[in-house]
Amino acid sequence: MRRLADGAYTPPSPGGDWTTVKEGSSGYRVTGLQHLLNAHGAGLDVDGRFGPGTREAVVGFQRSKSLDADGIVGPRTWQALISTVQSGAKGNTVKAVQALLNGHGGKLDVDGDFGAGTRDAVVAFQRSKSLDADGIVGPRTWQALVD
Repeated sequence: MRRLADGAYTPPSPGGDWTTVKEGSSGYRVTGLQHLLNAHGAGLDVDGRFGPGTREAVVGFQRSKSLDADGIVGPRTWQALISTVQSGAKGNTVKAVQALLNGHGGKLDVDGDFGAGTRDAVVAFQRSKSLDADGIVGPRTWQALVD
């Protein structure tokens, strides 16, 4: 695992299908994506719209990871973007979790602080998806959050 600047760790890659987002997409998945790109240094305004600036950030990220730099966020790009987070973590990766949880009906402040409220929301989400309800956002939970 690799530690990111905000204290999160890059997990091993899970298998399975991931939702694809690309230019023209909008909504909570794009909001989560923008926060994840910012965790990797993008500096995007988070607006939930996948426009030219987000596409440019995706292409730059893909190039930095030796991925196919097509500007489309599919399984390999998602897997390169995510990192395992849990209670006590702070930063843009946590903001991505919070935004994605809100997209699934959560009512969290997107403040980047993985406190008790975020942990409780993660556990509830994990239970609703029949995942291991441990409050840790690992690969399987990320995949469910972006689907």
